[in-house]
Amino acid sequence: MEYFAVVVIYNKLIQNSASITSLLKLEISNLHIIVIDNSLNEYVEQNSISHKDLKLKYYSMYGNVGLSKAYNYVLNILKDKDSNDIVIWFDDDTPVSKLYFDELYKISENLNYDVFVPIIYGQNGVIYSPNKAGCLKGKYIKSANQKIPNNKFNAINSCLAVRLKVYKGYTYDENLFMDCVDTKLFDDFRKLNLRYYVLPVKIHQNFFQRSGNKNIQRYWNRFQIRIKDTMYYSSLGGFKRKVCGFIRIIGWGVVYAIKLKSLSFFIKCIKQMKLNIKITNEATK
Repeated sequence: MEYFAVVVIYNKLIQNSASITSLLKLEISNLHIIVIDNSLNEYVEQNSISHKDLKLKYYSMYGNVGLSKAYNYVLNILKDKDSNDIVIWFDDDTPVSKLYFDELYKISENLNYDVFVPIIYGQNGVIYSPNKAGCLKGKYIKSANQKIPNNKFNAINSCLAVRLKVYKGYTYDENLFMDCVDTKLFDDFRKLNLRYYVLPVKIHQNFFQRSGNKNIQRYWNRFQIRIKDTMYYSSLGGFKRKVCGFIRIIGWGVVYAIKLKSLSFFIKCIKQMKLNIKITNEATK
């Protein structure tokens, strides 16, 4: 059985990725590291040279094409691999320990399981993954031992391990650039009646929106993408999901306007939401 660890980097040098650095240190024989570079040219030029001295496969997308396109690119690379092999998706800034792979290797020998999820904590001590599927977002569990029924099982993409057979005939929705990519994935997974396994491994991840950073422009750059993706994802469901999407965007606007002490941030969120509604309506005429 082979394992493919995929790290998507954005405007970062390979040697500055905590995920890649930790993976290289493990030196596991049947673990293949694949780096997908969504960076701009100045980073690509350096990464295309530096990767040659490292034990990994490097591919540049020559610009930021988003997560869905990057993931589909990887799935195309792996399409001829054994169906029981496993692909593991990593962010570029989440170090991973040998314990993660010890537990994954041990349970993945059991071919009855299809999807493997570690326990991921945010900076605030909240368990963000796995969680119970809700309207647009997951409902957080209280403890790592809490059971989640298969028809409600949900998780984020970070450190997610999946058998390649699950992806047979599947493509990520490339209308989603960054947000809701994993939400849509697990919507589709739940329809397949897959078997999930929660790895007894704790991973601590730093989420940008919960950091102490108060750079308004950085938040706005990030939230423009979030608003667009959320509205597209909510449009895939019925009336209730659309309403949930609007409520979430308004809620984010309020929360981060308070955090950043910027009323203009809230106004921008509302204007962006209206702009996306207008674009969607015109596209469907």
